[in-house]
Amino acid sequence: MKVLFLPTASLNDPASRYRVYQYLDYLRGQGIVSDCKAGISDSIYARYAPNKGFWAKLIFFGLRTLSRILAVFMIWRYNVIFIQRLALPHVYPFPEMLICMVAGLLGKRTIFDFDDAIFTTYRHRKRTLAEKFTDTNRVARIVARCDAVIAGNSYLAAYASTYNNNVVIIPTTIDLARYPVKQIADKKPGEPYVVGWIGTPSSLPYLNILKSVFQEVAGRYKIIVKIIGGQNYDCPGVQVDYRSWSLQNEVSQILTFDIGVMPLTDYEYDRGKCGLKLLQYMAAGIPAVASPVGVNNEILTDGVNGYLARSFDEWAEKICSLIQSTQLCRDMGWRGRETVEQRYSIEANLPKLIKVILASHSTSGMGETN
Repeated sequence: MKVLFLPTASLNDPASRYRVYQYLDYLRGQGIVSDCKAGISDSIYARYAPNKGFWAKLIFFGLRTLSRILAVFMIWRYNVIFIQRLALPHVYPFPEMLICMVAGLLGKRTIFDFDDAIFTTYRHRKRTLAEKFTDTNRVARIVARCDAVIAGNSYLAAYASTYNNNVVIIPTTIDLARYPVKQIADKKPGEPYVVGWIGTPSSLPYLNILKSVFQEVAGRYKIIVKIIGGQNYDCPGVQVDYRSWSLQNEVSQILTFDIGVMPLTDYEYDRGKCGLKLLQYMAAGIPAVASPVGVNNEILTDGVNGYLARSFDEWAEKICSLIQSTQLCRDMGWRGRETVEQRYSIEANLPKLIKVILASHSTSGMGETN
């Protein structure tokens, strides 16, 4: 069995890394030839990231689209073509439609994987010129054309099932070999508590939800809000520590957190999120507090393996309760780690991915959505 994986970007892109790259060696170990043609390279990703302006965005998406189109000439070598997301986020999905058409003509099987509500957009992001040409059916077109669809959670699976009967849920997973468990110890007198968040600059606005919460907690305890991957977060009266993200330092930076947070608004795009940062905290044995939105409700059992917080009072109360009790932090951290081991690790989900890849062209037995 030979599979061509088409991630949208390089290893530095979170979605590509967690949905594709981290599985490749495991699949090869199972005798599945797993080749990868990245949408863009690490150097292009670093130099022309979309948040760097119009021209950077134009180059970024232009090269990504070209890479997808050129992948058409490789299809004949493989049994299965694995398409991760869309090369162009808003317009007609020409590269993916072309891949599906050629693969169909050559008798190859196509799988489409997505882990965000890419059929809609962030409410807090700036609108772009390209969105004047938005194809509202862009994701539906590809979902309907592929032989199988992998969705990152039940919300996305429900959407995909409208257009394809062969939908399987495979959550975003964690390679636990990369994540040691934090040894949680009592704080020394005067030592601050680190409340941490990891993400991309585009998702930093979610943290604005907690500004007043951080200020309230900082009035009671000495805290540092540590932000990995974001910048320009202004929270008067609260010490904020910015750290740039890197693949090499990602886990070691997370291990400096005492508490991890994942605030979200409750809109369509947010309900499609797959809880990556929440799973990262839990994999490291760090107690987490998250908004009860989308998959967070499936990952966390409130008060058992983490906290769910809806209101200002709940956020402040639950963060403070963790600050007050080292033992509570240890207990929640260990139960969070166990949750990842049992349901959100590579080991728990690799068999599902292999089953999708090895399935015949028949869709019988592949229609489950959980």
